[in-house]
Amino acid sequence: MKAKINPTLACSYLKNSNLNLKPYIESGILELYALNSLPSEERKGVERMLITYPELREELVAIEIALEKYAKASRVMPPRLLQERVVGSVLNLEKERVMNVQDLPIINRFTDYKNWLRLVESFTELPLGEDGRHMKVLRYDDKVTQILVVSTTDIEEETHEDEYESFLILKGECKCTVGDKVRFMGVGDYMEIPLYELHDVELVSEEVVAILQRVKV
Repeated sequence: MKAKINPTLACSYLKNSNLNLKPYIESGILELYALNSLPSEERKGVERMLITYPELREELVAIEIALEKYAKASRVMPPRLLQERVVGSVLNLEKERVMNVQDLPIINRFTDYKNWLRLVESFTELPLGEDGRHMKVLRYDDKVTQILVVSTTDIEEETHEDEYESFLILKGECKCTVGDKVRFMGVGDYMEIPLYELHDVELVSEEVVAILQRVKV
C-alpha cells in the first residue's frame, strides 16, 4: 500500500480549498500511519491533519479496529507441542533461578552452569569411593534422573537404549568420545548423547565435577 498524497502539502491545501477528504483517505496513508510504516516527517504531517480534521481521527479509529480484527482472524496458532515446549522452557528457567533441591530444573544447552555450581558447593564434603568417584542422586522420578558426579577416573564405554543421557561440566576438563566423534569439554560445556551410541569419557584434568542427567524415552 503506497500513499499518493504528501500529508504536509495536503494539510495546507485542504485548509484553503473546498475539496473533501475522500482522496486523502483513499490514498492509504492512514493505514500506513496505523501500521507505523511512515517516515517521521510524513507521520508528523498525518498528525497535523488529524488535529485539523476530526473526521480523519474517526476514520483512523475505524482503520485500527479493522486491522485488529484482521490480525485476530488471520493469526496462526503454534502447534500444541511447541506451546508446551515454550511454557516448559519458561518454567524451567524459573526453577533454575531458584535452584530448589526438591524441584530441580532440567539441564539443557541453555543452562547456566554457575547456578548448579553454587548448589553443588553448598553440599558437605563428598568422599571418593574406591573407584575414585562420588555419585550423589539429586533428582529421581518416573521420568528424570539427575546425578552429581565427582570423578578422578575415566568413565567406561556404555550405551543407552531407553534413556536420553546428557551432562553438564561444572569443574575440570575431559574428552568425550561418542561413536567416531571426539569433543573436548570444559567448565560450562553441555552435551547430549544420542540413543544407541557408544560413548566414554576420559579425564584431561585430575578431577571432573559434572551433572549427569538421564531422561526416559
